[in-house]
Amino acid sequence: MDLKFLKLLLISIIIGFSIGLERSIRFNSKNINSFAGSRTFALISLAGFISAWLNDRYPYFLYISLIIIGSLTVSAYLLKVIHYKKQGSTTHFAAIISYFLGILVYAGKVEYAIFIGVIIIVVLSLKPKLEELEAKISVNDINAAVLLLVMTFLILPILPNKTIDPYNLFNPYKTWLMAVLISALSFLGYISLKILGNKGILITATAGGLFSSTAVTFALSRMFRENKKNHYLYAAGISIANTIMFARVYIETLIVNQDISKKILIPYLLATLFGLFYSYYLYKKSISEKLTMQLKSKNPLEIDEAIKFAIIFAVIYAAAELVSNKYGNIGIYILSFFSGITDVDAITLSLSSLAHNKISSISALNGIIIASITNSIVKFFIAVFIARKLTKELFFFFLLSFAGLGIGYLIAI
Repeated sequence: MDLKFLKLLLISIIIGFSIGLERSIRFNSKNINSFAGSRTFALISLAGFISAWLNDRYPYFLYISLIIIGSLTVSAYLLKVIHYKKQGSTTHFAAIISYFLGILVYAGKVEYAIFIGVIIIVVLSLKPKLEELEAKISVNDINAAVLLLVMTFLILPILPNKTIDPYNLFNPYKTWLMAVLISALSFLGYISLKILGNKGILITATAGGLFSSTAVTFALSRMFRENKKNHYLYAAGISIANTIMFARVYIETLIVNQDISKKILIPYLLATLFGLFYSYYLYKKSISEKLTMQLKSKNPLEIDEAIKFAIIFAVIYAAAELVSNKYGNIGIYILSFFSGITDVDAITLSLSSLAHNKISSISALNGIIIASITNSIVKFFIAVFIARKLTKELFFFFLLSFAGLGIGYLIAI
């Protein structure tokens, strides 16, 4: 007997059995009867394997076998809908795919069959998580995702990738590309916040820091002022959100200008690490009481938000080029300072883009750091103004973060 044939036959059975086992465990946990379990799935996969083998000897046998298996599967589905009054065809489609996997194994594509089988098991096991996700995602979130796709794949490709003004300052493609970038990062943070939900200040603050560390700082400071309990935990939440801001700045430079990202890596890595360690220290000092927060933030992919950021970026980009031409590095640093008061993302993206051929990398690095420090100081004063008792912890957090930036800067240059 051909050992290779037996090996392939056993593989096809194991693949079908594994898929069926997932279905059996799932239905048994809910006390639901299924038309096919682990043994049936193993036999279906084996049927595909044998049908492919017989097809080499009896032409068209595979087609007959497919009709038989397909008819049985459809009949089982109709019985489920008509007699048991239940919907859902996932298991039936999984059975048909198992049949094709048996054919794939006979064809010698074992690695592909195993890979697809694993994917099917993962997809089938995701149902509870997907149901939980679907319950948390609103129609507005779906619309926002569609808007992001439109911004990226419909609007962006048709924009001219060249300056269109007499002073060679405004590039529609670059401007909208940066709007897409920051919108995508913001949307990721927004969805993360919705999926994670209110499961603790640190988790929520981490997700919130992806799209607005200022919003996290304001929300937590105000909550502490109303609650006045466990100030270490609130300070830890604000700290982790602002730590994520340093990581976010690095990611933005990595996407736009990899040369700048190499220079900025050490300063922002140290700032992030110092911030994480201190946030953890504050969290350990806090009591185990579970406090939650709810950030009130509009979906970052509303069209007016995208257009607003595109305008801000275009203005800062043009201003950065003008001041660099007229006033040199001093002009860039002054602009970085004033830009950092309200936003660190636009100036980061602007300077990273300009550093390709308009300004030096060290000027871009200095400007981004100035904006980051300015933005952090503004958030520190926001927190202190709203909740004065957080002053000591947040002062040491920002001091450590700035120390990380400074040490990293000395190493980088």
